[in-house]
Amino acid sequence: MLGSDPIAGLLGAGLDPRSPAVLWTRYLKALNAEGCATTMLGPSVTNTGALTDEDVAKLAALATQYPAGTAMPRETTGKLAGFETVDVLPERITARVGAYFRRVTRAVGKDNFLRLAQTGAVCAGAGIHVGRSRMAAVVVPDAGAMSAWRQWAVETSGDPHEAHTAPTLLLSGMPGGGIYLFRTSAMAPAGEPPAAEPLPAAAFTVGGCTVTSSELVVPVPPTRLAGGTVMRLGPCRMLPSWLEGAIADTAAAAPSALGPGVAAAA
Repeated sequence: MLGSDPIAGLLGAGLDPRSPAVLWTRYLKALNAEGCATTMLGPSVTNTGALTDEDVAKLAALATQYPAGTAMPRETTGKLAGFETVDVLPERITARVGAYFRRVTRAVGKDNFLRLAQTGAVCAGAGIHVGRSRMAAVVVPDAGAMSAWRQWAVETSGDPHEAHTAPTLLLSGMPGGGIYLFRTSAMAPAGEPPAAEPLPAAAFTVGGCTVTSSELVVPVPPTRLAGGTVMRLGPCRMLPSWLEGAIADTAAAAPSALGPGVAAAA
């Protein structure tokens, strides 16, 4: 199934939360090559039990300065000065990851960073920007919302198989729920023409779930949030016509009311 689903096949493959900058760069570039716009997220901080008082203090300061799973600040110097924090162009990803790891290293101290990273006390995080990637997403916060989503999907599509779908991603902060990611024909690597027009920007709710094609960042494996690692479960399938129609109808009725955010913060 994943052979025709290149994004799901990439999510977290060959990476763990302690991976160094070079592997994160390679990973985000691979996602970018499939049309994903990526961004770095605040690092996770974990007390591994082998930390000094100085380590604990530095990690607390890091978590305050760059809260886990939240958008990183814009760079004010170097190659990325003045640019937004979402990267569509692959050449910016190398600079972005390098700048990110430099920020984290400065916060915990150059002499401490490698040790803290190798033990998993501090780990990088990243996400996909749904709107800039020309994708759609459904954020399902818990098991009750999952039942509501599947029921609505069956009724709207007329397809009973929608009652048994699995979300693309599992997050520990969404027990019994998860995040569905959908590809579209409008996705294309930078510099290549898309095969279709992008989805209109829209957001609406279904039984406690948020459906959006707009300003949302979805954390990707192996980002750690809420005490657990984001994991891939199901496919990142092509957006079905019934859901595309619902998004288009919502966009035609009213502009999206959903502001920028990170799905994990829901």
